[in-house]
Amino acid sequence: MIDVDVETRHLSGILPQMIRITGGEHRGRQLQVPRGTPTRPMSARAREGVMNHLSGKIQDATVWDIYAGSGILGFECLSRGAQSLVAVDKNEKSFKAIREAAATLGWRKRVQVLRVDAHRIPMLEPPLPHPDLLFFDPPYSNFEERGPVRTKVWGLFTVLAQKLNRGGCAVVHTPGPILTEEELGNLPGIECREYGSTALWWWHKEL
Repeated sequence: MIDVDVETRHLSGILPQMIRITGGEHRGRQLQVPRGTPTRPMSARAREGVMNHLSGKIQDATVWDIYAGSGILGFECLSRGAQSLVAVDKNEKSFKAIREAAATLGWRKRVQVLRVDAHRIPMLEPPLPHPDLLFFDPPYSNFEERGPVRTKVWGLFTVLAQKLNRGGCAVVHTPGPILTEEELGNLPGIECREYGSTALWWWHKEL
């Protein structure tokens, strides 16, 4: 199980209820993690690593958070100066939690929350503004083994990554360094960093 920074936990001891923003304007503010969802927040250590890696790209950025869950990655960016956030999650509880958090933090006008299946994003009309930063964090079950589900999800990521503005960066969260050279072939230069039992993959779009 991923090490998450939490204030309290469910009685089952599996999912956290609250998670903290680690830096920027709202450092230390707590966000609620929706109950009864597959939401699996990234650890504070990993999030800080992500934000440090992206420190030169966050200011005034347009951010997409796909499979947003609690919205924590997008909110970390807004707290550090990003301009806007598009958070996508088809789960109703996640959708409501992100909207409520955006309002509480005073970011209602800077956050667009979409309750749609992530695979519909390329077909949305009007299309979304192209991102400078893209976070892609599907349920771990989508990556457990190679097969149609993993192929479909990874294919979606490669499509969305191409929508980045030049100089932008895409980040994928997986259960360890499991992606193969064959899967990574469409994204030359993609890099992997491990944080405990989890892995983050970085792909930068050329200027």
